[in-house]
Amino acid sequence: MKIKKVMLITFAVLPLIVSLVTLIFLPEEIPAHYGANFTVDRYGSKFEILIFPIEILIMSLIFLLPGIFMENESNKRLMLNIGLALILVFNALDYYILFIQFNNIKNINSGVFSIERILILIFGVLFVFIGNLMPLSRRNSFVGLRTKWSMSSDTVWKKCQIFGGVSMIILGVVLLIIAFAFPNVFLMIGLLLITAVIDTIYSYLAAKKYKHTSD
Repeated sequence: MKIKKVMLITFAVLPLIVSLVTLIFLPEEIPAHYGANFTVDRYGSKFEILIFPIEILIMSLIFLLPGIFMENESNKRLMLNIGLALILVFNALDYYILFIQFNNIKNINSGVFSIERILILIFGVLFVFIGNLMPLSRRNSFVGLRTKWSMSSDTVWKKCQIFGGVSMIILGVVLLIIAFAFPNVFLMIGLLLITAVIDTIYSYLAAKKYKHTSD
């Protein structure tokens, strides 16, 4: 676990270091915002590239601090694994942003490396990874398929994490297919919402079915 903590801290700091080095080579003004049509609608100071790396640093604390309050070692490892996976995703997004700004790309949704394809690929891999981890979690208030029904007992929790893990893996695989066949962020969001609704309904049904089952 210590190695993973070191890895998380390393990848939390790395984007800021890379961005500081990149500052040397960037022009004073860079693409700072893209509109709904994925084209530049605002240019800003090159120092704006430091905003996201600083946010990554702050977000990394969110995944390190809960471990202090968690008693279950399995949940501590799970939280750390998910945190590391998310920080790696944020790293990938930050480097993609730097690539866009360094090359002064005016339309980020064109070509093979379109923003929609990149985002869907990243989240597809992330969901498959998290889905595999969910069944390993024990009842807690931080990670997993958490509803008032899934928290009702250890038995219901286990059933919900298995179901939620499988549904998330399926979602991830579908997203990977969509990324190549028909990359569309709104489609990804829609599928994510549908999966969340299905998981919530299952947690309700599982609570009704197993509420009298001994933990």
